[in-house]
Amino acid sequence: MTLPCSKTQIERLGKRLITQEDPAEEDLSLLNELLVAYDEILASAMDGVRELGFNPTGRIKNTGTILEKLHRHGGSWLKSIQDLAGMRVVLPNGRVEQDAATALIKNAFTKSCPREPKLIDRRENPSAGYRAMHVVIYPEGVAVEVQVRTRWQHEWADTFEKLADLIGRGIRYGEPPIKWWDVIMAESGHESPERLATMRELHDASFAVHEAMVESALAIAELIEALEQEEASGTDPDHPEMQKLWQYVQSGLADFRTRMGDMTPVPTMEQLGTVEP
Repeated sequence: MTLPCSKTQIERLGKRLITQEDPAEEDLSLLNELLVAYDEILASAMDGVRELGFNPTGRIKNTGTILEKLHRHGGSWLKSIQDLAGMRVVLPNGRVEQDAATALIKNAFTKSCPREPKLIDRRENPSAGYRAMHVVIYPEGVAVEVQVRTRWQHEWADTFEKLADLIGRGIRYGEPPIKWWDVIMAESGHESPERLATMRELHDASFAVHEAMVESALAIAELIEALEQEEASGTDPDHPEMQKLWQYVQSGLADFRTRMGDMTPVPTMEQLGTVEP
């Protein structure tokens, strides 16, 4: 299936979507047509990956995520996006299996696509702790991103994504958690100075906890990377010291999930709508 518009039209669409306060219906309709086309191309590509013996999961970015990224990266981003359509392959083992799987996928789609696949090594160039191997393939000339993750890269990424939903999506890009003092002020009404001082102390203490959670998550990501490198170099994964460190990773991620289960998402000013501080 071909895309419903050219790259130039897609670029213009991206720019219109971020310059208009309320995107026009015809632009949202064109974006939806684009996503439908990508969905069909993705489904065919996933069949090709299944034929290689993998069990991929796939997704097309939704309109909200696309608009968020357009505002972050600029309207031109839409024409060059590599992960508008994407699939994920999660492997049971480490880097050796990951390298083999990446090579297999790359070779298969080199033969069947009009453009050579591109490798992006997120292990060498991690983004806010995130590591994986990405293979950008081009079925019908359209970019589709295949994320190839080890078990522990996936466990970490899934946990960090959920943390981002609670304390600020920007942490995925190295930004600090949301500071919600402005939200408190917008809802505070006519609180006394003493009450506001107490509220500020609570805010600052809670924010410090969120910062510490991010730092702890990043430390676990570094430990996962070090352990997977050690295994790839030939160290026995069943060695008692390795087992002890992997247990630390497992318990650390489990602790994160438990703590996040009791957390309330941090509100933003956008969620307050028209409320003024």
